[in-house]
Amino acid sequence: MQSVIDRLDGVTTLLLCGSCARTDELCGRLLADGGAAGRTVLWVSFGQSPSECLDDTVAADADRAVLAVGTTPTGERDDDVTVEVISTPSDLAALGIKLSQFIAETDGELTVCFDSLTELLGHVAVETAYEFLHTVTRQCYLADARAHFHLDPTVHDAQTVASITSLCDARVDLDSTPPVRARNDR
Repeated sequence: MQSVIDRLDGVTTLLLCGSCARTDELCGRLLADGGAAGRTVLWVSFGQSPSECLDDTVAADADRAVLAVGTTPTGERDDDVTVEVISTPSDLAALGIKLSQFIAETDGELTVCFDSLTELLGHVAVETAYEFLHTVTRQCYLADARAHFHLDPTVHDAQTVASITSLCDARVDLDSTPPVRARNDR
């Protein structure tokens, strides 16, 4: 697992995952490493409540935030966590505005987990998602953020997976050899 982490240092990554515990472990490591390095950790989560995002993967003293998409506030509060809710999963304009504001207002470095593109693609067309993600990845590059995106390749056709992969520096599939394919690999 460490060699995979080493290969991902400083790149925008696409994590291909289904219900793979190893992919969840890798996500946890990326978030924990970001939090331990003093980076702000942001979850963009489709369908999970903010409390489900804030498990023990990141130290409680790290700056943490959740953009919860398609959920409603549950009344549970953690005053140390910034929570924004976008109630309509297909409202990419609202999500884009909140995400842009968060990136612009973040002091220091940022680690972003976008979970999941499979859920996003259940609400918008591939072309719409591609345009949105092109903007998001560009903002992450400009902010020197480390971002990873979850996608279940078993749910999408090869063209969709290739299209989304083209937006990222590396693709991780822990069931493949090699597990990491970076854009600059030949």
